[in-house]
Amino acid sequence: MPAPATLVNRVVVLAPLLAFAIAAPAPAAAQTDDLETFRGTTTGAVSTEGVELRINVLRWTGDEDRGTVLSLITPAAGQTAGEGEDLESALQDLPTVGFIWTGGSLGYALKYAHRTEDDDGGERIVLVTDRPLGRWDRNGPWAGSDGSGPAAAAFTVVELHLDAEDQGEGKMSVGAPIEFNPPAGTVGLADYASAAVHLSNVYREPPPYSAR
Repeated sequence: MPAPATLVNRVVVLAPLLAFAIAAPAPAAAQTDDLETFRGTTTGAVSTEGVELRINVLRWTGDEDRGTVLSLITPAAGQTAGEGEDLESALQDLPTVGFIWTGGSLGYALKYAHRTEDDDGGERIVLVTDRPLGRWDRNGPWAGSDGSGPAAAAFTVVELHLDAEDQGEGKMSVGAPIEFNPPAGTVGLADYASAAVHLSNVYREPPPYSAR
């Protein structure tokens, strides 16, 4: 058994490290905005049709956090998007910026939420989940109804296009390839215009009267 002095020395050495771990700041949270809610319904282009989605964006992802997400999900040369050990676990450790609800209490955490405005007053909104949509469904993760599998195994990219009246459509990586742009910290669907529409009747829900 070590001498008491040796035990004391070990405690003294570890104590500063423990104090540092407790005092270390948590990862920077994304910038905070008012809650925004979007709704849409899956179309026949998705393996699971007629699901009403409710999307709650708690905050939009800041530049630094977008870069962190892109560094995780951008595939290395020769890899397929969404592959790699512990990718899903690493995504789950990132700050949550919202949720996608696919019915009842079943929700998927958002780890990336970014929007850009169009010249005509519309918006492009891109979301990334920490798990593939449909993960807990009986038939497994959602895919394209044409037999095309999801573009990523560990997450889903959802892209919404809204007009100036806050109405539009959505497409997802369940049946469309993903385009990554790490230098800009952005991600989206490749060749959006030619992809099938996966979400119809998409709209931004008006805020409650108390928030107007």
